[in-house]
Amino acid sequence: MSTSPLRKLLLTLLVAGLIIGPFAIAADKATSEKQLKSVLRKIDKLKQAIDVKEDSKSQYIKQLKSIEIDIGKLGRKIRALGKQIRSKKSELKSLRATRLEHQRQLSRENEYLAEQVYAAFTLGRQEKVKLLFSQQDPQKLQRNLVYYQYFSNARVDLINAVQGNIDKIIKTEQLIQQARLDLEKNQQILNGQKKQLDKDLGKRKTIISSLDKQLKEQGGNLSRLKDEATQLQNLIKSIEKLFLDAPESEISRKSFAKLKGKLAWPLKGKLRKLFGRTMPQSDLRWQGVKIEAASGSHVMAVSHGRVAFADWLRGMGNLIIIDHGNSYLSLYGHNESLFKTAGEWVEAGDVISSVGSSGGEQKAGLYFEIRKKGKPQNPTRWCKSSNHFASG
Repeated sequence: MSTSPLRKLLLTLLVAGLIIGPFAIAADKATSEKQLKSVLRKIDKLKQAIDVKEDSKSQYIKQLKSIEIDIGKLGRKIRALGKQIRSKKSELKSLRATRLEHQRQLSRENEYLAEQVYAAFTLGRQEKVKLLFSQQDPQKLQRNLVYYQYFSNARVDLINAVQGNIDKIIKTEQLIQQARLDLEKNQQILNGQKKQLDKDLGKRKTIISSLDKQLKEQGGNLSRLKDEATQLQNLIKSIEKLFLDAPESEISRKSFAKLKGKLAWPLKGKLRKLFGRTMPQSDLRWQGVKIEAASGSHVMAVSHGRVAFADWLRGMGNLIIIDHGNSYLSLYGHNESLFKTAGEWVEAGDVISSVGSSGGEQKAGLYFEIRKKGKPQNPTRWCKSSNHFASG
């Protein structure tokens, strides 16, 4: 049968698609990775430029930055170690339950074995020989020999099972001992890290006191606020430009704009509705809100996006900025520790940081902003008042 030209063309296109398809996907992936690496290199250069500017500022600012970065690192280590300790405790609990089950099984097997030993004893010594020389008819003798062999095999199996359970208990005991040692070691490390954290917090308090004294003497508080606001605005503009070249997510999501009024707050706490209000002793206005919460509380991403910035910034402390696409950004400032790095994708509800007072704040809490094309948006119009993520 002859093949029509149209059919030949369709077949050719199908075969070409099967051959070229995987290569095209691989090429697209390689291009995306290359674009992302380029964006991340630019972010690193941007952070280096910010660091150079910071170095020209007050010595106390540099000290504050250094100590708060150290506190953030310690916070991450404490969090990771806390997870390990919880995991070890769970493992220890499971091992103890396993040991108890083996002990119960061993106890049952010992009872069965004792019963069989007693039954064998009642038949007298050399019971098999006794059966062979007893005056019984052949059929009964054969039946008794079968019974004897059955009980004999059962005893051997039971003895092996008992030995197997004893071996399991010994092995479980060894695992329990190792888990205990690991737990004690991790607990000691954790205690040491917490002591170091207390020392660093003490140093931070001294630095902030010296910084406040310097600002009062120089009367530079208003100038500092304006400088910090300008620096943040410049950072946001730079991020918007950089992320125009960033590869899009492979999974389509509902656009951020359509989530207005439906977002959950990044954490549960006392909300201070500062947006639009004038800052004390200045003509500057708040461009976000503060959520007062206990230090160390988990901060969650309000929506899907890519982390655009995760570093220390004067006035904001440990800051995370998430790019949600279409020129929408969410900002999370004054964190104690940052758990994400630039370039990472996050989903709504993912833990991205922990609450702190970095940036020279006196009280623990999160500073939260939403921006569209660099312009501040009122977070209370975006986040539903009663909507909160479950504690992370």
